[in-house]
Amino acid sequence: MIGLEPVLDYVRMKDGILKAISADGTIRAVIATTTELVEVARQRHQLSFTATAALGRALTAGVLLAPLVARDGQVALKFQGDGPLGKIFVDASPKGTVRGYVQNPEIELPLNSLGNFDVGAAIGKTGYLHVTIDHGFGGPQMSTVELATGEVGEDINRYLVNSDQTGSVVVVGTHLSKNGVEAAGGLIIQLLPDHTEETICQIENNITTFGAFTFLMRRGMSLEAMLGRILTGFEVTPLTEVKPLAFRCKCSDERFVEALKVFTKQDLISMAEEDGQAEGRCHFCNEFYYVGKERLLDLARGR
Repeated sequence: MIGLEPVLDYVRMKDGILKAISADGTIRAVIATTTELVEVARQRHQLSFTATAALGRALTAGVLLAPLVARDGQVALKFQGDGPLGKIFVDASPKGTVRGYVQNPEIELPLNSLGNFDVGAAIGKTGYLHVTIDHGFGGPQMSTVELATGEVGEDINRYLVNSDQTGSVVVVGTHLSKNGVEAAGGLIIQLLPDHTEETICQIENNITTFGAFTFLMRRGMSLEAMLGRILTGFEVTPLTEVKPLAFRCKCSDERFVEALKVFTKQDLISMAEEDGQAEGRCHFCNEFYYVGKERLLDLARGR
């Protein structure tokens, strides 16, 4: 079995997200804890350790990006590298919901030279990150950037720099034990147009002394406290209260029935007579749906 550190006492924080801005208007930040939703994804998709670390980072990146770029819509991420995990898909909403999956959830890799899960090798260092933003009006906005390292945080940072032409810091992490996800979360800090060289130097100094995000989470540090630590030297003004987050899919029995309506009358009758039912699975949440024989025949009759 892949090596993991011993299980330690830790504090499990409820998933939540907080947005803030510095009083001088030079920095905006968003910070989130995503432990529970990543654990839900791990269980639903029966993820390996490596796949959990990768999808956990991607899910966290999605919930962090959504309130920054999507407003009333949603943001979709697709990591498409040359690693064995295959594609990773994430769909997140500013309302605090997110869903996602890995193409090859069973893939396991040895730890890297630093003793961490080798997410970069699992996703691949050659490939693309596709970002689709639906603002809730008009057509979707699509962007593509080359993967920086496959480590997720660096790739999201490259996207932000390319799209906004501003400096940013992206931190995403997932900590696992043999019992599952112990801590997951991250933050994004963006420099606003009025920033100075002193702003950059202060943030760089703070980052070097910040410590591991998931370590601080496991010790019970609140979002407000972690944000204050990373933005030491700045007066920080919260833009929102801490809002809850959850792994939640859009699939339903009704949607599955609607999807069946694309089949011809004869196809529906064949399903009913030969199989006795129609079966479908949602890629995003791994939920199975079934429609019985009589309902299939009703659909074939146009009911």
